[in-house]
Amino acid sequence: MNDDGYPMRELVNLNCIWHRVIEKRMSDLGLTSIQSRMLGYVYFQRRQEKKVFQRELEEEFKIRKSSVTSVIQILEKKGLVRRIGVPGDARKKELVLTEQGIAVQETVLGRLDRLEAMVNQTLTEEERRLWFSCIRKIEARLEEAEYD
Repeated sequence: MNDDGYPMRELVNLNCIWHRVIEKRMSDLGLTSIQSRMLGYVYFQRRQEKKVFQRELEEEFKIRKSSVTSVIQILEKKGLVRRIGVPGDARKKELVLTEQGIAVQETVLGRLDRLEAMVNQTLTEEERRLWFSCIRKIEARLEEAEYD
């Protein structure tokens, strides 16, 4: 870590490292970070008995429609998701995980839990409290800045 007065730069760097570690741990599943995250989003929404449509993924991940379409098509080719037509609106397709998609997502969750545990073991309880306090403080300030 470089203590150069740019905490957000360090956070971005940490985020890049985190994503590289995740991609490495998931490489045998053939998933990129964004594919895994979208699969996870559909998985958790369905567990809450909520329907998921492409538009939600665009908003949730703040990416363009074409990018979401590309990821969905890849997940379909891998047999992890299906698009199901919605009665009354031929253009709208609900995203549903296949059995294979559910199994892959549960594998992903187990691996992520182990990574989180590894990070948690690196920090003391006090350091974790301070970390979350700092993150919440920065988040609140950045949200305020959106409206300045």
